[in-house]
Amino acid sequence: MSIVVFTEKNKAAAQIAGILSGGGFNRASIDGIPVYDFKKNGKEWRIMGLSGHIMGYDFPPEYNNWKECDPAVLLDIDPVKNVLKKPYAIAISKLAGHADELILACDFDREGENIGFEARSIAQKVSKAPVKRARFSSLSAGEINQAFENLLEPDENLAMSAEARQILDLRMGAAFTRFLTLAVRERAHTKGVISIGPCQTPTCGFVYERERLIRDFESKDFWKIEGLFSYSGKDFMGTHRGGHIYDKAKADGIFRRIKDCKKGIVAKKSEKESAINPPYPLNTTEFLKRASKFLGISPDTALEVAEQLYLAGFTSYPRTETNKYADDFDFKASLIGFSSGEFREQVLAILSQPEIRCRNGTRDGHDHPPIYPIKAANRQEVEKNVRMPDVWKVYDLIVRHFIANLMPPAVFDKTRLEVHVRDEIFDTTGSIMKDAGWLAVYPFETKNDKFLPNVELNKEVDVKKISNTKSRTTPPKRLTEAELLTLMDKNGIGTKATAPSHIETNKKRGYFETKGKSIAILDTGFTLMESLDSTVPILVKPDIRARIEALIQDVEDGQKTFENSLEEGSHLIKEMYSQLSSGKEQIVMKMAGTITDENISSDKKNFIGECPECGRMLRIINTDKGRFVGCSGYPTCKKTYSLPKTGALTVMRSKECKKEGVAIVKVGNKYHWSVGMGPCFTCDSEKVCFPPDVVGPCPKCDGSMFILTTKDTRFLACTNRCGYTQSLPKEGRLTIQKKCGQCDWKQIRLKAKDKDATEMCINLRCASRRPNRS
Repeated sequence: MSIVVFTEKNKAAAQIAGILSGGGFNRASIDGIPVYDFKKNGKEWRIMGLSGHIMGYDFPPEYNNWKECDPAVLLDIDPVKNVLKKPYAIAISKLAGHADELILACDFDREGENIGFEARSIAQKVSKAPVKRARFSSLSAGEINQAFENLLEPDENLAMSAEARQILDLRMGAAFTRFLTLAVRERAHTKGVISIGPCQTPTCGFVYERERLIRDFESKDFWKIEGLFSYSGKDFMGTHRGGHIYDKAKADGIFRRIKDCKKGIVAKKSEKESAINPPYPLNTTEFLKRASKFLGISPDTALEVAEQLYLAGFTSYPRTETNKYADDFDFKASLIGFSSGEFREQVLAILSQPEIRCRNGTRDGHDHPPIYPIKAANRQEVEKNVRMPDVWKVYDLIVRHFIANLMPPAVFDKTRLEVHVRDEIFDTTGSIMKDAGWLAVYPFETKNDKFLPNVELNKEVDVKKISNTKSRTTPPKRLTEAELLTLMDKNGIGTKATAPSHIETNKKRGYFETKGKSIAILDTGFTLMESLDSTVPILVKPDIRARIEALIQDVEDGQKTFENSLEEGSHLIKEMYSQLSSGKEQIVMKMAGTITDENISSDKKNFIGECPECGRMLRIINTDKGRFVGCSGYPTCKKTYSLPKTGALTVMRSKECKKEGVAIVKVGNKYHWSVGMGPCFTCDSEKVCFPPDVVGPCPKCDGSMFILTTKDTRFLACTNRCGYTQSLPKEGRLTIQKKCGQCDWKQIRLKAKDKDATEMCINLRCASRRPNRS
């Protein structure tokens, strides 16, 4: 009897083959695809790893020409599923043709089930062998053996829910992206794609909403009154109960009453013990948030690293909604490997308990357990088996989180004092860690002790200083990736597996970028979101996507048929497309303007700066009738500036006009021109903007000698124009150097073509007239 097994990836195939065969398998190849075979209980086993999805949806070829196909048509066309990776399809057919039983052993989630069904659809063209499913959450020997001893039927609803998502996402993404891209290209010279995605766009929408709050924020002045107190030689700070006081007169009045006070009274004192519980077990979203917050690793990278740890047998499956362990979970078996080494003390304490208790969450995805370590390993072993940056950091986080989850709370003694200074109340709090609890293995959650003196109720304290500090309110901070993942999870945007990819897509499209741990939206992304928000707000908001995700979930749960979910989802997409079409002109005008301005600003030769009238871009425009500076907002904005008729123009970006000119340009080597003002030599601020290259004092008057360059020659002239001049070498590049050691003049460096550079003092009265070679 021949059994053929299909796994999601080659690494999983090798792991499973090693477990089922006890290490005694052979590695073969079919058309370049690795296959692992062995014999067990008289049966021949062959295990092959796929490469993720080997099939994908696309529209028929006649709809692939963007210019010849109305994007709206795509909303009603049924896409076709084709083989994308032919070598894998060929290998599947060859293996299945001789199989007596087929087993799908891909990852147990929506996409994994769908990938298995892709292999099944190819295999069933050449085989009538029964198809079974092996479900597991880790590649541990115990779980794999149990999964293959208890095979199940493939879950068609689970597979078809992924199919529904693929079709709906393709329809929306293709139609909306084509429509907007083609519309913008009619107005702006660009080859770029204006990408709209069913999850990508609302993800960017969250970043846009935060940026809009920041830009619209109006800062206000406030005053904060603080006191520095002392008792028994120990200082502590207190803050006036008024907090942020926005009325200056009120703050000044309080400060005047108490600024000279030397004593205060402890009017109230409270002490209590406070416990901080360990975190819930890790599901995918929480893991990605913590990897970003604590380790500085992007969600996309963190998920890839976690998947490789899973495939190497170090951790459980990383794509899970669940943050609670089953009642029969064997914690002792998972902990025993960590009973020596760094966590020995904590793990032995846990194992010594009559019952191991974990702090469970409330979410049960009914698919996989939370993410936890399968095997104890040192850094060298982990990095040897998974050659990826940050792999040890991720493994270490998963281990520490798992152990911390089984430990007691961290306990603090918290003290609160209320100090009265002439009836004005100051509050101060402090805490001391009494028992580290789970924090002993979890250094990411740092808790700093804040000590307070042991002062009794109604005791006097010394007032060392009272301050009244003016500050300004600050706008909200930009979102972090961890906060963005929280918003996506809360609003049903994407899944545990796809959320990181939607963030990465926005980065690749140039809509936002990460700066440190914060996400900053870029001009193109802001303009796109702003345009959509004013015309098709449902595209930016998460509501519609959440409804589509619910439809997909209904297919998985068996509450809706695949066909019904496609019908309802397509209806929602058509409603959005209709609104997009209605707002076409408004969207295109903003997007085309942004793209045009980005192109202009990157043209360093002709870009002048920002238009003071409308905020668009100013640039040098050349026509048959001459040249001038014009605004990219034309014809809405008709602001223009004149330029000199002749002479090469160079924009002086390091110079700024002291008056009302918008930019400075250099005209040939003759003079400077202030755009909006005229030639700089007619301006009384020229010497301020362009101070002369002074080399020394004038021998004739109290002026200074400077280098004066004309079209035909160069010489030294006096700033007072007293008539004293001195010739300079006509050839070579002149630069002013350090001060001469013999006189008050500066030396010059002369570099003529094909000659060595020379440094010399050009003061005719200087004792050191002999040049030095350099």
